[in-house]
Amino acid sequence: VMLYSIGKDSSVLLHLARKAFYPGRVPFPLLHVDTGWKFREMIAFRDEMVEKYDLDLVVHTNPRGAAENVTPFTHGSALYTDIMKTEALRQALDAGQYDAAFGGARRDEEASRAKERIYSFRTPDHRWDPRNQRPELWNIYNGMVRKGESVRA
Repeated sequence: VMLYSIGKDSSVLLHLARKAFYPGRVPFPLLHVDTGWKFREMIAFRDEMVEKYDLDLVVHTNPRGAAENVTPFTHGSALYTDIMKTEALRQALDAGQYDAAFGGARRDEEASRAKERIYSFRTPDHRWDPRNQRPELWNIYNGMVRKGESVRA
């Protein structure tokens, strides 16, 4: 599954995927974790891209967060991010039973992302341990996935 936030990085990744599989269609679904805080124009753009390029789109919102009306203003940005983004992403990955998820995050945006490898292995509960990543020696990527693991690339 390809993570699609409608932002610039994931839109570039979608463009590259379309080019890579041209003239065929993109063979994997896009996953949008919807927090309810995107501009209407962004949602319209997302839906236009899905229709125009015949893409499979999975949209997931954390039902608990939606039911409790969690917002960054009422619950604080840290709790909002945990419930509406992190927890929602884990729910969507569990529901889809995907072996791999890839996205357009850049290493230069945040210090913690700089530690990510090309193949960033997660435990069955989607936790990432930077000390427990496999070596990537001489640009040879270690893609072996153990039972219960998933990969973000």
